[in-house]
Amino acid sequence: MTRRAQPEDSPPEHRLPNGLTLLLESDPAAQTVAAGYFVNTGARDEQSSEMGVSHFLEHLMFKGSEALPSQALNERLDDLGGQSNAFTSEEATVYHAAALPECTGELLGTLTELMRPALRPADIEPERQVILEEIAMYAEQPSVRVMDALRADYWGAHPLGHQVLGTPETVAALSRDVLRRNWQERYGAGQVTLAVVGAFNEAQVLAWAGRELVSWAVAEANPVISPAVPAHPGTLRRLLDPGLTRVQAAFATPGLGTRHPLREAAAILADLIGGENGALYWALVDTGLTDSADLVHLDYRDTGVFEGGFSCDPERLETVLAAYRKVMAGAEALITDTAVRRAARKAAVGTLLRAEAPQGRLFTLGMEYLAVGEVRTTEELAARYTAVTAGQVREVLRLCPLNLLTGVVLGPG
Repeated sequence: MTRRAQPEDSPPEHRLPNGLTLLLESDPAAQTVAAGYFVNTGARDEQSSEMGVSHFLEHLMFKGSEALPSQALNERLDDLGGQSNAFTSEEATVYHAAALPECTGELLGTLTELMRPALRPADIEPERQVILEEIAMYAEQPSVRVMDALRADYWGAHPLGHQVLGTPETVAALSRDVLRRNWQERYGAGQVTLAVVGAFNEAQVLAWAGRELVSWAVAEANPVISPAVPAHPGTLRRLLDPGLTRVQAAFATPGLGTRHPLREAAAILADLIGGENGALYWALVDTGLTDSADLVHLDYRDTGVFEGGFSCDPERLETVLAAYRKVMAGAEALITDTAVRRAARKAAVGTLLRAEAPQGRLFTLGMEYLAVGEVRTTEELAARYTAVTAGQVREVLRLCPLNLLTGVVLGPG
């Protein structure tokens, strides 16, 4: 596929008859092309007894299709330059790769073959052991353990509290029939978006999609998406592990969803409190009370959450807990015109920097489309941050008071 600029009036969004969406952003100045399949499904769409199935499927995609065995598929990915990977989150599963412009056809063909897994029994069992080892590895990391416990407490029985990797019990029980059913139900054309960014010929990609993607099956069933109703009990649970030498603490409190008009303001509030130059840093890290302290805002389809925490010596725990709560309770004093402007500009600059490379823009384009259902340019995204006012951040604090923290503390005693 030859390289050509995208016409200025060419729409970036295209919908195939089967419902599969194409997002095309051609940049004649780029030196690479990046492509990714963004699937609108993740851990929150699983049955509790099948926890981890989304992540398991992600692994199995790289084991080859009926037409292309695992080794051949991975050799083709390596031939593209080795810039390929995938990830699973609560609400999305993404497969992506980048290549030289002259390899656009190979890039799209290989990624598409990856999305047609054979799910061979001979591949499933070894990969199950890989995932069980991955679960065991993370189970030894206190920061992961405390966050898993926090989300279980905060979300209660809701699937947003699912562990993305699953548990040893649920992963061990996933059969080939369950894996195939989940793939058929949740990888239908209407759930899939293919984004292509960088140096490529848009007309040729559209023609290729018309030949290769129109036969993509629609979902055999539409999974029921549970509305997010977090438990967030406002409790503090303590977990003891005599083998540890430090304390890990994690906290959560309600936030705003992806479509809320104050979504960017919520991110600014989190940065003022828990960013790299935020109030928690100066109160806890700079004073030597902790080695880390943070707060972020995570947004989902229908809800959001502020999550944060710290790590400290056990003898300082009560002092640090009180200091952490004091910063959260005093959040309103942090909201000034100057502070908000600085945080907003930092967010805008970060957005623009990520978009300077096709792969960086690819993730923003695809994930934002899954979240809000529309294409937002890099300039629009940056402008949404720079438009945030102190009044809007105060309104977030009114809607999401930070005084009811659900917390988990993990330490030696």
